[in-house]
Amino acid sequence: MILATYAQTWELSVKGLKRLGIYLLINVIVSAATTLLVLTLWSRGNQTPAALDPAPTIPPTNAQQTVGQGGEAVEAAEPTATQPVGEAVAGLLEITNVVGAGDLTTERIMIRHVGDQELSLAGWQLQDSDGHSYRFPALTMYKDGAVTVFTKEGPSSVVELYWGLGDPVWESGEIATLLDPADNVQASYTVP
Repeated sequence: MILATYAQTWELSVKGLKRLGIYLLINVIVSAATTLLVLTLWSRGNQTPAALDPAPTIPPTNAQQTVGQGGEAVEAAEPTATQPVGEAVAGLLEITNVVGAGDLTTERIMIRHVGDQELSLAGWQLQDSDGHSYRFPALTMYKDGAVTVFTKEGPSSVVELYWGLGDPVWESGEIATLLDPADNVQASYTVP
């Protein structure tokens, strides 16, 4: 009698283990497929730009019509492939925000590329009103791209750059300025 009960219990637990094994296998397959789908969709939307740009020039683009002071149409030529990055390219970048001003652990400045063409930041500088200056590496920004420059030390990537300073730089009322390689002011932002 005891042996028969033990045999029935064993049979039930083997069936239960088989059933549990099937559910676990289905769970692993669904999880792997979901992860693969998410990674595929993410990589399509977040193409990583090349960190180094061998030729710091701006690709050709068509001229745009703008309205002059008298209301007449004026051709405003955008930079071409033969035009070095250091020449006037105003309006391609904007400083969108300074976050955590005065707190080294969170202090950062956010820069967005608002132009239509890719732009090399090689030789560009970010400066504050006190003369602190950060020189950008050979980094290419693409349309609607953004980069964040942290004041503190850290590992730089194509979307996060680290200045490597031990003290905060930004304070309320200070002006953050972006300079191109020819030291032309291309964007500025007053820290709130």
